[in-house]
Amino acid sequence: MNRSRPETKPLALLLGRLGCDWQFWLTGFCVILVTFGVVWALVLRRTLEDISPFFRLLASQSGLSSKDLEGVVFGGPGKMLRTLIGGDRISLENAMDVLSIALVHPLAVGLLGLWAIGRGTSLLGELDRGTLELLLSQPVTRRIVNLSQVIFDFICWPVLGLCLCGGLAIGTWWISPIREKPVNGDILEKIEASKPWWMRFEFLNQKPQKTERPFSDRMQLSPPVFLKAAPAVAALGFAMSGISFAIASFGRSRIKVLGILATLFFLMYLANLLAQLFEPMEWVRPLTVFYYYHPQELALGQGDFIRLREWGLDQPRVSALGVLLLIGFFGYGLGSWYMAKRDLPVPI
Repeated sequence: MNRSRPETKPLALLLGRLGCDWQFWLTGFCVILVTFGVVWALVLRRTLEDISPFFRLLASQSGLSSKDLEGVVFGGPGKMLRTLIGGDRISLENAMDVLSIALVHPLAVGLLGLWAIGRGTSLLGELDRGTLELLLSQPVTRRIVNLSQVIFDFICWPVLGLCLCGGLAIGTWWISPIREKPVNGDILEKIEASKPWWMRFEFLNQKPQKTERPFSDRMQLSPPVFLKAAPAVAALGFAMSGISFAIASFGRSRIKVLGILATLFFLMYLANLLAQLFEPMEWVRPLTVFYYYHPQELALGQGDFIRLREWGLDQPRVSALGVLLLIGFFGYGLGSWYMAKRDLPVPI
């Protein structure tokens, strides 16, 4: 006669307990992430419809292209902003590229980090409150308690990833199609009035115009494409929560560990950003989890395989998703191993 393993029932009960304890927070974060994606698309709609034609007009008046204007805006100190929104891989001429900036926006990454730190230190919080000792007094082992934490996070992160990317897809569908609005007539009159009198004759104002893609081609939208980035969002969160779980397993105070983790992830984010601007620091980037976070490439069909050129390795190509998942599982494995063998301090 088949008998279920004795650990199956306690594991299911622990997962149900975690679901009840975190359902309010999970729902709140899902709503926030979906709202962020929708609002981002609505805000960008005005930029794409109103401001973009204005800059194209300015460029055409001087015989420049949109790429030339990008080079001026994002040159020098503006290079940091360029790095922040995705680097040279992103073209501000394309609506899909501009909308994908939401996936790497500091606010979105910060929200993911907030959930990762909260979940990664949740077991330590139970230790502080004394509820972990009460739980372990039941017929359940530490190994099952740790496993329930890993499985619960493995379920939550795809949900959060779909919420962020789904919100962006909903917002993109909402604003579609994007139509170019004519530049205000007053502005056109001011531009004409600012020209010298001889430049108002058309035959004296002949300039070679640089050919650009039609506005309709650059503003084509495909909302479902953003759902392809959900695995990258989930993998980044899983890696951060795995690191948090590992560090929390060695701690005694949740408040102290929260401060350590917040500082660690902020320094990682800052190092990955500054290293792209200061070449001698490039070797630091592969040591941060954010180096392997490439949601824009997945959404735009460029793939997530990377080469560690910062370490002088052009081959082999590695999957950024695979590295993030490996970091997450390693962190959870290390944390589970130590939590299973450590002495549990008496809660104060």
